[in-house]
Amino acid sequence: MVSKKLVANAKQAADLLAVLASPWRLLIMSHLANRGEMSVGAICEKLMISQSSLSQHLAKLRRLGLVETRRDSQTIYYSCSSDAAREILSFLEGMYGAPEMKQKRLSSVR
Repeated sequence: MVSKKLVANAKQAADLLAVLASPWRLLIMSHLANRGEMSVGAICEKLMISQSSLSQHLAKLRRLGLVETRRDSQTIYYSCSSDAAREILSFLEGMYGAPEMKQKRLSSVR
């Protein structure tokens, strides 16, 4: 049975899943959720993505309210601002992440 809450929020849930369906945005959000605040340069370096491509992805994530920014002089820092995205990313990390992470999560459930 589908819950009333899911029915009421189906569009919002579908929008979140759609934006995370991009492999680049999924990786960007995963880094921000796991590492906290990161500069554009640090994200580029970690993911080996061009700054122009990263900026386009970050702009979309920002428009949807999934990330927030903080400026320090000329450096812009991004962080994950969505608890829903964090939960989905945590689930995906458990499904597809490192085997030791999977084992750790399974151990904590038992």
